[in-house]
Amino acid sequence: MAATTKLSLGVQYLLWGTKSSLSISARPTTPLLQFSRWFVQSSSKFPTPPKRPANAYIRYVNQKMPSVRSQNPGAGPKQIVRICASLWKQLSDTEKQPYVNDAAVEREKYKSEYEDFKSDFTIEEWGEYQDSRRQKRRKLKNRRRREELQQLGKPKLPAHGYGLFVKEMLSGSSGNMAEQMKDMKGQWNNLPEAEKQKYMSEANKAKEKYERDMQVWEKKMEDQGRPELVRGYRPQKTTGKKKKPKKKTIATKAVKKTAKRTTAKLAAKKKPGTLSSA
Repeated sequence: MAATTKLSLGVQYLLWGTKSSLSISARPTTPLLQFSRWFVQSSSKFPTPPKRPANAYIRYVNQKMPSVRSQNPGAGPKQIVRICASLWKQLSDTEKQPYVNDAAVEREKYKSEYEDFKSDFTIEEWGEYQDSRRQKRRKLKNRRRREELQQLGKPKLPAHGYGLFVKEMLSGSSGNMAEQMKDMKGQWNNLPEAEKQKYMSEANKAKEKYERDMQVWEKKMEDQGRPELVRGYRPQKTTGKKKKPKKKTIATKAVKKTAKRTTAKLAAKKKPGTLSSA
């Protein structure tokens, strides 16, 4: 299982990079990764943390990949990584040990650098830094999801009536966008209902087409084994073992009997003239 995870990560690194990339450690140059790097490092309030080192497996692949690529000129990125993974599995523990030792040294160095990095923060600043990191990761995750849906061909949500009006008015215009948007809002509010209806009717037609396209796309996603992308999807809950009912012990029966007697006595006290059953 661990080997499969490492292989998939290696494939992702290769697919993100260019065909001329020979090392997993070399950062890919796709627009998404460029944006990710800028997004993490562009904060002026917090410094950039030390980079986490590669593990033993990644170190071996970085070293072995150039020779494997030269020996297999017709192999694609996935095949190259599979070959490296197979060669890694064939190594004995003694042969793997140098890579493990180098990774351990770099990991200790990283821990020391990270502690120095963390010591420059106060408790309040560290909390703010962690919150900012979580927020950035959330935004990057959402951005990756949007790009994935775009690659999968998900239909784009159409504009409503006001959006169509703004698009028509802004076509070919130049100047201050904020000021123009303020004017657009006033123009839309003062627009006669007959004129508004023209845009609303066009928006309704676009929405109907969007719903038809979405039904086709969602059916395609279900056929491809991606039901989580369908609207209203709810993951099936795993049914655990049913708990066996507890057996009534002698002590439990005695407690219930005592409770009944106490309840009867209290009821008799509230109603004068009645006798207690005790």
